[in-house]
Parts: sequence; structure tokens; C-alpha cells
Amino acid sequence: MTLGARVSSSKAVIVAPTYLYVRSRAPSEDPPLDLAFGKALDVAISQFNYYSRRSWRPLLRQAQRCAMAVLRQELRRLGVEVGREELDEAARRLWRMLAAWSRSPYTRFLRPKTHVLVFIDKEQEFIGALYAQPDLMDRIARRFYEVKSFDIEARPRKHVELQSKIFSLLGPLYLVYFVEVGGLFQLREKEASPDTAIIDDVVVFLRERPAGSETLSLNYLLENYPYRVYTRDEGGWRAQ
Repeated sequence: MTLGARVSSSKAVIVAPTYLYVRSRAPSEDPPLDLAFGKALDVAISQFNYYSRRSWRPLLRQAQRCAMAVLRQELRRLGVEVGREELDEAARRLWRMLAAWSRSPYTRFLRPKTHVLVFIDKEQEFIGALYAQPDLMDRIARRFYEVKSFDIEARPRKHVELQSKIFSLLGPLYLVYFVEVGGLFQLREKEASPDTAIIDDVVVFLRERPAGSETLSLNYLLENYPYRVYTRDEGGWRAQ
């Protein structure tokens, strides 16, 4: 029996991006420079992976220029002014981190399409959903990767924990993070454990129809996004 046969595809669904849920439960306490730095690295490695498939030329310098352009743009957007010394230090860190990335096995993966996680609560007659897009995906092994610019073991962050719990509902998820050792950066990997218990709180969040959410038909979501559906009946959540 198909999903559409069990739940009307015309049902209205409250949908929100994962970052809205995470921000509501664990606002980032990182300073603006760190936020801008993380965004710069994220864009640069995504571009590096994309263009490395299409070019035989070394792309490290182009990745560095991309990262610095994004860093300056993000700082302007956040209304943050930094001194030349801080900017130069950020540039040196980005260069070393991108150099480590360029030698890693993760360069062969690309950013996946935005997925949707659908939560069907039959007991409460409610359907909600989250948009979810981890940084990278191994399409052959069906694994997802989320990259962090800092040592998540030495600097645990609540928002990283919540984000990884959501993304792991899509399938196997691995956190890839940078660690500085002797002035150089290394990449390490940690598998995230899926935990369906978080879905209850996600549904509470979606029921509030938070600012930034939207209402779409279930049929539209299933036709336009890769998806994974979780249903609750008899008290527990299970994947379809």
C-alpha cells in the first residue's frame, strides 16, 4: 500500500527549514566572526568539490579567494567590523583548512538536493515537515556528511547536536570536522546516532506555525523533493 493510499496527498503540511527549528531550541552563542568564518569555509569547500570534477587545474587558490569574498560579505551583512590583523589571521586559517580539505577523500562528494522529512502524527491528526540539506552526500553508499569548521569534541555545541539528530533521520550521517595539530589541520569523522525521540519536539515546534514556515500539500512535497516519511501510531515513530 502506498503512502498516498494511507494518507490523503492533498493534506496540508506545515513545513519549515531545519535551521529554524535548531535556532529556536539552541541559538548559536558563537561570535559573529566565527559564524562568518564557518559560512565562508562551507561555501568554499562546496565550490571546490563542484569544480574539481570539471577541472584539472589546482583549485586551492580559487577556493581561498572564494572563501575570503564570502567572509567579507558575511561580515558586512552582520554589520561587523574586524581589523586587518584578524582578517589576515582568518585568511591564514582558511588556507590551511582548505589545503587539508583538498587532500581529503571528501572532495568527491557534492551537496545533495534539499530533502524533506515528513512527520505524520495519526494520533493527533497532524502532518508537519522539515527541509533538510546536509553539506555532502555519497550517492553510492547513501551516506550524508555535515562539515564543521571546529573541533566538535573539544567545543561541543547544542545546535550541532540538534542539527545532527535531524539530519540523521535522512539516513547514515557523519560529522566531519577540523582539528588543528602542530599548526596544521586534520579532518576527523564521527558518526551521528539517529534518535527518533526528537520528532516529538519537532512536531510541537511545527504546530506553532513558526515565522518562516509555510503550508504546502503533501502531494507537492512528495513530488518535488527527495523525502523520508515517519509516522506515529500506537505511541511510537517509525520510518516508512
